[in-house]
Parts: sequence; C-alpha cells; structure tokens
Amino acid sequence: MKRIIMILGILAVSAAWLSAMDADSLWNQAVRDYTEENYQAALDGFSALEAEGYVSKELYYNIGNCYYKLGNYLGQTILYYERAIKQDPSYEDARVNLDIAREYTLDRIDEVPEFILLTWIKAFRDTLSSDAWAWTALALLLLTAIMVLLFRFGGSMTLRKTAFALAVVSLLLMIISTVFAFNLRSELESEDEAVVTVPVSSVKSSPGSADQSLFILHEGTKVSVVDRLGEWYRIELSDGRQGWLETEDVEII
Repeated sequence: MKRIIMILGILAVSAAWLSAMDADSLWNQAVRDYTEENYQAALDGFSALEAEGYVSKELYYNIGNCYYKLGNYLGQTILYYERAIKQDPSYEDARVNLDIAREYTLDRIDEVPEFILLTWIKAFRDTLSSDAWAWTALALLLLTAIMVLLFRFGGSMTLRKTAFALAVVSLLLMIISTVFAFNLRSELESEDEAVVTVPVSSVKSSPGSADQSLFILHEGTKVSVVDRLGEWYRIELSDGRQGWLETEDVEII
C-alpha cells in the first residue's frame, strides 16, 4: 500500500513538473513569435496557456498586445488590457496601452462625477495589487507587535511613548492595508464589468424585446453588468443609462 502511495505521489509530481515545462516552452515560443512579429502564432501560444488555466497580468497583457498588433480586434484588445489591470491595478504598461486603444472606440460616454475624496482613495489603493497590500498588512502587523513589546518592556518613558504612538499608527495603517487588500480581491473575483466585443450591439428596454433600441453601443465600450436574465444582461453605462443586451455581445472582464 505504501509503495502504491509513493508511486502515485511520484507520478503526480512528475506530471506537475512536465506541465510546468510545457507552459514555459509555450510561453517562450510565444514571446519569440511576438518578437519576430508573427503575431497570430504568438496569440495562439498565449491563448493556449490561458486555455490551460494559467492566469497572470503578463499573460493578459501580451494577449492584448497581440490583438492590437493584428488589428480589427479592438474589443478583445481592450478586454485583455482590462483583465491585466484587474489582476494588478498598478500595472502601468497595461494602463498606458489601454488608454491608447480607447482612442479608437466610437462611443464617447460622459461619466457621472465622483466624490473627489473617493477618487483619491481609489487612486491610492490602486498603487498596489491585492497581494501587495496583504503583504503590507502583515508587515505592519509585525511592526505593531514589535512596538507593543517596546511599549511594555521599554527602558525609558520616552521610548515607551514613542513605541505607543508608532503602534497606534502602524495598527491604523495595517487596518487600511487589510481593507484595500480585501476590496481589490473582491473586485478581482467579481463579474460585474464587461466589454462589448462585437462591432455593434443594440441595447433594448427589456430582455428579448423586439422594440426599437434604446441606444447603440460599439466595440470596445466598457459596461457594468447589473443583472442577468437568460441570454441577456442588464447593463449600466458610466453616465447612468441602463438597458438590456445579449450576453454574446460582450465578454466579462
């Protein structure tokens, strides 16, 4: 029995090792294809990695670059840059390329003004990824513990007062970092945003409606998904307009 378990363990480790080697090989070949301007082959390689379940900001970024270089894939280009930023909001390269791609979209939608303080908080939150904020919170927790020990066993009153003040500050920063980490993780796992991936999509007043469209959206436009009914999404735009469009017209970020 022990021998069978050992053999199964060896087979599992070998399979994982071979799988990792295959992934590295696919990645390296796709990178070479992209460097040689063979963008379709590069896209096929990166897409194969995605199909195998590999997820990373770099993978999504490279897929977005391939679609951009191939042309006529504006929706997919924006979709994958958005996915890269969703993995890491601080990914500046993806943000720059996303802004460039958005210049080609036809829809110009005014956003409802956001409370300026909330905008600043989000901008600060997005300077790091959820994992980075989580590690920051752990480091601050350790610092808080050290300051508490110094406060408890410090040799002088000045040291103890300083340690107490630093403990309070680091505790507050740890709480903020934890909130940011959970907030970004929640956004990462959410499916409430999508990108139009067809040239033209008609937004209806109700799902399955044969009535005249409320308005038209074009490829590359980002929408918020409010509800789903069958093969229809109820979407909302950044200017507050809502309606229903078919699920096949968009892809979730």
